[in-house]
Amino acid sequence: MRRAGGIPLVSRLRSRAPLPDHDPDQWVTTEDASPHDAAGLHNPIVWDASVRARDRTRPAHLHTVRTRTDVRNRRTDCQPVMMLFIALLLVSSTHAVLLSTGSSVYRFFCLQRLLRATSKEAPDPSRRVFTTTGKECKFPFRQGGRLHQQCITVLSSRPWCSLTHNFDRDRKYGFCVQERKLPTEVLNNSRRVVDPCLSGPCLNAGLCSAPHTHMFLCSCPESHGGQRCEQKKCYESEHRRYYDTGESWGRIHMRNVEQCLCVEGESRCERVHYTACRSNPCQNEGLCRKITSTGQEVCYCRMGFTGPNCSLEPRTECFSGRGVSYRGVGGTTLSGARCLPWDSDLLYNELHVGNVVASPQRGLGGHAYCRNPDGDKQPWCYTLSDSAISWEYCNIPPCLQPVSSSRGITMIIMNAGPRRKPKKAQCGTKHKKRLSVARGRIMGGTSALPGTHPWIAAIYVGHTEFCAGTLVSSCWIVSAAHCFFRNPLKSQLRVVLGQHRFNVTGPNTRVFGVEKYVFPKQFSVYDPTLHDIVLIKLKKQDGRCVRKTPFIRPLCLPDKGMLFPDDYCCTISGWGHIREKAEGYSSLQEAGVRLISHESCRKPEVYGNHVTSDMICAGLNGCADACQGDSGGPLACAKDDVSFLYGIISWGEGCGRTNKPGVYTKVLNYMDWINTVIGRSSNT
Repeated sequence: MRRAGGIPLVSRLRSRAPLPDHDPDQWVTTEDASPHDAAGLHNPIVWDASVRARDRTRPAHLHTVRTRTDVRNRRTDCQPVMMLFIALLLVSSTHAVLLSTGSSVYRFFCLQRLLRATSKEAPDPSRRVFTTTGKECKFPFRQGGRLHQQCITVLSSRPWCSLTHNFDRDRKYGFCVQERKLPTEVLNNSRRVVDPCLSGPCLNAGLCSAPHTHMFLCSCPESHGGQRCEQKKCYESEHRRYYDTGESWGRIHMRNVEQCLCVEGESRCERVHYTACRSNPCQNEGLCRKITSTGQEVCYCRMGFTGPNCSLEPRTECFSGRGVSYRGVGGTTLSGARCLPWDSDLLYNELHVGNVVASPQRGLGGHAYCRNPDGDKQPWCYTLSDSAISWEYCNIPPCLQPVSSSRGITMIIMNAGPRRKPKKAQCGTKHKKRLSVARGRIMGGTSALPGTHPWIAAIYVGHTEFCAGTLVSSCWIVSAAHCFFRNPLKSQLRVVLGQHRFNVTGPNTRVFGVEKYVFPKQFSVYDPTLHDIVLIKLKKQDGRCVRKTPFIRPLCLPDKGMLFPDDYCCTISGWGHIREKAEGYSSLQEAGVRLISHESCRKPEVYGNHVTSDMICAGLNGCADACQGDSGGPLACAKDDVSFLYGIISWGEGCGRTNKPGVYTKVLNYMDWINTVIGRSSNT
């Protein structure tokens, strides 16, 4: 029997072809290199535990960015800068003013030059990985919405890595070369692998994790950076942010325009000359000045506002309405996770500074504070969860309103006349925390964000079998009939809604038993790919089935006359294997597939007459396919931002094979039967 299958959860390059395999090379790693920090990750550093013993024999000062001895020995490097200001003094008539300005700017640029010189030569025992062409891998890197700390074999049998921190965006990669195996520690004549985090290598409250037995990763607090979180950052109270060592910025402090530089955790600021700004980027009636030497525009904020552009309101501790206008400095989610900055290099097709229209007016910027740029029910932010990009609502309370005020508003609305808001769709709507398929590139094997597919159901049959399904009404799930062809006992069935990670329940999930399941009369266990559809009725809890939440809501059933054209891009989702012959399941994945004409799918080299008029094909020529484990999941096609259940993942040959697209049950052909069983009127 042809396999009943699920979703491709593999992402391809722009051509959607797997990475090419050439002659195998060796995976090479070297030492004494610089760390690779990803923006928004709070400076995660991959560290080689094999150098820890060597590090303990070194003087502690060699691990800092620079030493006092370095500064004394390099003072001559600043002589060319001093000579420039002496020349200016000789030709200027305003010696006193120029002397003051020259001295300040001289000190500032001298410090910058010293930091650049010393940082290049500072010993750095972190680990580097190179490609076969000699280019350096960037860890961690994003691929398919997930973060990877090592070379991977997704899409290829050979290990490869990204050459930037964001492969989803930049599509630059190289093949890694084989890693040297490190010796294991010998204790009591036995060999065992030592956990690299046991020695506590991360300083200043940094968190240690070990992606390998011989490597560890330090996630540093916001106030520190470096390989082991040993470098103190500079905090700028005017901007409410930290700056790295060697980083410079401008500010207006005590009505003085200053240029600052971070030197070993201390801010060195000098007064500088300035002019008026041509335009004013400062919000909330802030005052703008332009630093003459650098051209940077700096803001002086009114009382109650702060930040580089005066956009932050630190005294705001709650949000009004939906929190669209919230500009406070809360940056923690309900689970306690820290927010990613809205300009993080790890974000790609999510809502961020680079792709949101009028992002400053929506409160977005180079900060990690909670905002609501999409009009959700309350402020939220992106986070990292289980090594993947995710999001959560923030731990910010709503502002309480007086009862009298609330009643007054209610009375005004009731007496406002016959104007009514247009009725929102009760199905097929979802969170939009990523750009739509039409605006972004085709999805393919991307880790889905929570709430992106609120209608998908996880159906567990006993302890070994699993299928997906789709919530179409409060008490009914649509799935594939072949998942139930052995007629399992209803007591063996468990349906989980709102699930994101496979077989993991949480605050957003709801678990239901099954009251009954119904096959169409035409279905036969002797050929389960024909009429491959089943309806599952959930057991009620407290007199009702599903209560709609932001993470659980039904998908719309199509009208009988609704047709989507060939080559239309729809979406599949599920927890299936990310590639053929893979073991285990994953967090919820999503992929884009294009509809294929019936004639193309019935060609002899594709599936021939195995494809009937009750089936749909999708996924050929540059889109994804479905893999084992996602049988019964939805093929959802959207129209005017409302999604409809157009097909049910049914069968196919392999995963993503050439000329072998996924085959789906055509839901349109079963609408009369569905409406009869679930008691839904045809015009609903």
